[in-house]
Amino acid sequence: MDVFRIIDRFTIPERGTVYTIKISKGVVLHINNRLCDLHGNEFFVKGFEMLRRCFTDIPLQDVPVGIMLEPLNESEVCGSILVRDQMEVNFLFCSHPLDPKQVDEGFEAEYQAAGLDHPCALFSYEDFSEGKLRLSGEKISGLTIYRGWMMKPELYRDLYGRLEERGILLINTPEEYERYHLLPGWYGEFAAETAQTAWTSGNNIDDALQLAKRLDAGAYIVKDHVKSRKHEWYDACFIGNIRDAAAAKKVIGNFIERQGEDLVGGVALRKFENLKKAGFHSQSGMPLSEEYRVFIYAGKVLTINSYWHQDAKISFTEEEFAWVESIAGRVKSTFVTVDLARKENGSLIIMEFGDGQVSGLQQLEAEEFYKSFRRQGQQP
Repeated sequence: MDVFRIIDRFTIPERGTVYTIKISKGVVLHINNRLCDLHGNEFFVKGFEMLRRCFTDIPLQDVPVGIMLEPLNESEVCGSILVRDQMEVNFLFCSHPLDPKQVDEGFEAEYQAAGLDHPCALFSYEDFSEGKLRLSGEKISGLTIYRGWMMKPELYRDLYGRLEERGILLINTPEEYERYHLLPGWYGEFAAETAQTAWTSGNNIDDALQLAKRLDAGAYIVKDHVKSRKHEWYDACFIGNIRDAAAAKKVIGNFIERQGEDLVGGVALRKFENLKKAGFHSQSGMPLSEEYRVFIYAGKVLTINSYWHQDAKISFTEEEFAWVESIAGRVKSTFVTVDLARKENGSLIIMEFGDGQVSGLQQLEAEEFYKSFRRQGQQP
């Protein structure tokens, strides 16, 4: 299965858009070949563009190629992946820790739903953590979405490379995974649309406390570059006043200690935003807000659902939907999530980004989620 990743695109006046793509070893592309994006839009290759760059240490097959495309339906390419023909995407789930031929209980509903329309394989997270790649279930090849437990970027990079050797291409590259899995990767581009944030590298509490002293007064949330301990709200997450040195030290210290080896990247301090209240968590007592999880696929919104409440209505205005779609168009990865919340003043704010492969469905039904990939043109 031929997959072409777009690494750049630019417009030449009076000629059109040039897509810079990476062509894998052994793959041949000709004029008039048909390509599709992941939404089913079709294109013909109408020309190749010479890229005036100097490549000295890159193998010939890895040199980027510029192509010009003729759309069949007047559409621009959506997302950053082109394929030879319309194709179905595979799914790779974590297997059960005690039985590599069974799906992990946490993904049972998703596995059953995905299997109705898509080829599915299993992957032993536990074995891979110890250096062994073990796959079971259906034999798959080509473009694949991993649905499983979070990984640190270095482990994902290893998995990506090992699977690629077997002809299985994870939908997000290691660079894309890290960009949206870790807060520093996406924050700069979306700083104006999210809470003020500062962070450290590493888990040294003194570095975090020094950072806290430099921040504006007010309430903050403490987390690492991936996760918070929001269900330990008052002990290891929420700092009512960053100027209260004793409170800051207690909450940050608890967070670092309890995260332990699971702490990723460093400590992040995010300005607390006053959000529209939606109750309290029944078990942890943490305050709940009007929040939404948006899955973004190939530059477009795939699904939107409530983060906390199963029957909550999606109450976006046309302007708000347009804003969400503009966010999707700016994302530089094929499959991500963005969590949104409504502030007390009624406006929406970005809470977090995440790699779509390791983001939970929240209140979305598994069947609806996996059917949405069929609607995106994955199958003819």
